[in-house]
Amino acid sequence: MSAARARRAASRGYTLIEVMAALGVLAIGATGVLALQKATLISNTNARNLAIANSIAMTWAERLRVDALQWNEPLTDPDTDLGTDTNWLALSTTAPFTKVTPTEITALGSPSADVLGADIYPGDTSASAFCTHVRFRQFTDAVSGAPIWDSLIRAEIRVVWERNGNPINCTIITPFDVDTAPGRFGAVYLTTGVLRNTSER
Repeated sequence: MSAARARRAASRGYTLIEVMAALGVLAIGATGVLALQKATLISNTNARNLAIANSIAMTWAERLRVDALQWNEPLTDPDTDLGTDTNWLALSTTAPFTKVTPTEITALGSPSADVLGADIYPGDTSASAFCTHVRFRQFTDAVSGAPIWDSLIRAEIRVVWERNGNPINCTIITPFDVDTAPGRFGAVYLTTGVLRNTSER
């Protein structure tokens, strides 16, 4: 091949088939990058929800421990004092073994939390992203039903959210709804023991 013919061949450019092949490779690579971005976004959202729900559950565990400070008359029937003096632990006498939504007490705690884990009280316009449920159990003998440790309550705390990212209405969504639709809700569980305050008043 002469030098002139080689120069003409080099200056021809790319054929349509070469351009189409290059675009196909680029499209396949771009699709992979977009799929990876979507998977990363979903993973980050799930990790954020788990971290915030864990924080809310630990906050509720501390609230219950503080509530137990009012359960403090060692010379009387523990259940009587528990039912009249405590805010949330009283549910162990009115709704034992049952998951319930704790009562909202302004400035002390709300079962509804926003996307950052802050409590939502009446008048707050934030959308609720997390709901808290609790279940209490006093340790009793399986045969007689008599209390084994009348100064200890097992508290199970569950914080739930909608997996699809929609706001959750804690007054409408009951613990039973969450139990019957586990694929719809994400949840974090925390179990702790709450001790009665045995100091004298």
